[in-house]
Amino acid sequence: MVELSALDAAVIALFVAAILALGFSAKLREHSALQFIAAGRSLTLPLFLATLVSTWYGGVLGIGESVQYYGLGTLLLLGCPYYLFALIYALIYARKVRNAEQISLPERLDRRFGKGPGLVGAILVFLLGLPASHVLMLGVLSQALTGWSLGLSCVVALAAGTAFLWRGGLLADARMSILAFAMMYIGFAIITIWCLTHYPALETWKAIEPPEMLSFTGGQGLLTITTFFILGAWTLIDPGFHQRATSADSPKTAVKGILIAIGFWMLFDVMTVTTGLYAISLLETEITNPLLIFPVFGGQVLPPGLKALFLCGMAGTILSALVGYSLVSGASFGRDFVCRIKEGLDETKWTRIGIGAAAVAALFLGLKVDSVVALWYSWAGAAVGALLIPVSLAYLSGKSMSSGLIATSMIASFGVSAAWMFWGLSHDNLFLMTTLPSQVFGYNLPSGLADASFSLGTLLPGLVVSGLIIGLGQALGARRHERRDGSDAS
Repeated sequence: MVELSALDAAVIALFVAAILALGFSAKLREHSALQFIAAGRSLTLPLFLATLVSTWYGGVLGIGESVQYYGLGTLLLLGCPYYLFALIYALIYARKVRNAEQISLPERLDRRFGKGPGLVGAILVFLLGLPASHVLMLGVLSQALTGWSLGLSCVVALAAGTAFLWRGGLLADARMSILAFAMMYIGFAIITIWCLTHYPALETWKAIEPPEMLSFTGGQGLLTITTFFILGAWTLIDPGFHQRATSADSPKTAVKGILIAIGFWMLFDVMTVTTGLYAISLLETEITNPLLIFPVFGGQVLPPGLKALFLCGMAGTILSALVGYSLVSGASFGRDFVCRIKEGLDETKWTRIGIGAAAVAALFLGLKVDSVVALWYSWAGAAVGALLIPVSLAYLSGKSMSSGLIATSMIASFGVSAAWMFWGLSHDNLFLMTTLPSQVFGYNLPSGLADASFSLGTLLPGLVVSGLIIGLGQALGARRHERRDGSDAS
């Protein structure tokens, strides 16, 4: 547990009260799905920036876990890929997403390819948006402060974090994200400056073992780095990212906001990784749960008051993401799935029901897979691999495609990746480590690849399956079309 003084407890209580006040103060202008899910497409640049930065960086405790595995390499593996794909999103996707009439990914798939792909897409976006990692992180943080069991901590944190969402939707999320955005930078600026001024960095970090942890690659090989970069493509179809882009008050706000956000993410990455390196160098107690590295370290080095601000910065960031992704998953289940199967239902009502369903599913998944990095790498990768090509085609290509082909590609892709993920769980191989053979089809692999171990993940296998099915389907369809034209001509 993290020991709190009376001052710390007072600061945390004030922060929680302010978060709830901001969330519950949001009032919907009208009873409509557009208002509830997308804030009436009225997010100004400050609101857009605050909710995007804090939501997309909700996995802050996972960065502490990552630094323990990859050291300085966390910047390369979990930072650079997302800057790159966020830049691609800003320059290629953002205007198209904001200018489209559809406000969700499943709705876009429905409009472009038909009802089947839209329904399959709704299920996949529901699964991808589940805030399982955020429930786990907020539960771990609550447990460190209260001493409750992890299960009870997750339930209480989840209930408190989604209560105001039922009332105000995205607008409630955006309002509380302003405070979360401010606190995440204040909290980590405090501990970064404190460490740099009290403990010389180079002298402190030289004790970190193995030494490769201080290299930019974190001691990881080219294949592992490549798979992490591929996972960064998650940004292009992330439902939370999409929701904020479609909710901006103009295409210009969406593009400008994302470009500014990249700079904020870079700054925050530098502070979190710096803090993580100090933590693994200076922690005086053994940490059995790597998610507790940041909270325990802050409790060890910071004085009363500053400790509470640091804890509030972590909690606000996680809470903002939990709220945002609960809304996305709830809308995917209620509005994009149930209301598409049976027309005439109240979309806002069913979105609220979907939020409840997402909360239950996220709670189960978060407690089942108790590693945030594994949740990102395996669970999310399975959904991303299935969605990436169809969603990209839906926004970037005007070419007509078979509804059945697109739906089949998504189902098969997710099925293969999910099977691979569950194999890893059953064999205690959360990161899906794979070793290349020394020979392939009788040919010797180069010395740098032969017998090399790397983390394959779930995204790449799913992406390959999706691409093969769509590519082969289009090729066969083109050949049938040519034969039919030739027959008609004769």
